Amino acid sequence: MHRVHYCDDAGWQATPAADHALRPWLQERGSLTARLKRHYADFSVQLAHESWRKPHLDERQLLQLPAGTQAWVREVWLMGDGQPRVFAHSVISRKDLRGAWYGLRNMGRLPLGAALFANPAVIRGALHFRKLSASHPLRKTVSKHLPLLPHQSLWARRSLFCLQRHHLLVTEVFLPASAGQADAL
Repeated sequence: MHRVHYCDDAGWQATPAADHALRPWLQERGSLTARLKRHYADFSVQLAHESWRKPHLDERQLLQLPAGTQAWVREVWLMGDGQPRVFAHSVISRKDLRGAWYGLRNMGRLPLGAALFANPAVIRGALHFRKLSASHPLRKTVSKHLPLLPHQSLWARRSLFCLQRHHLLVTEVFLPASAGQADAL
């Protein structure tokens, strides 16, 4: 996997500053889907959105895409016991949506994590973390669908997955139901 540098001004950090209860979840290197399934007998994936659209600026920079480029964006809610626990947002460029990644356009309600971690050829890059500000595009997306109290913190993590030099960026936002009850996760 080629080395990609995170922009300091994008606010992503190599270590989370989250409270003790959420830290193990943010730093989980394995499949978050698998971990959620172990904690919730009633686990499901609800597709929120998937289409070609422009990635957010920090995503475009990370994936080294020219301005105006569209990418395949998939957004899902990872549900546990009927409640949204994590908002997952994945981005893959047109040039990377080939070969083994081509099926990502047809995932629907299938968990992406299960597919990624089932393939030993997929390499996961470093995890990076940030507390989402009210102005962050992902925070705005979550806020459109879930009423959030202004004082609630939302933590996110993201990493690049690589398969045969093709990259996929996955960001997971821990929702108030999970962040406020991290010990129950």
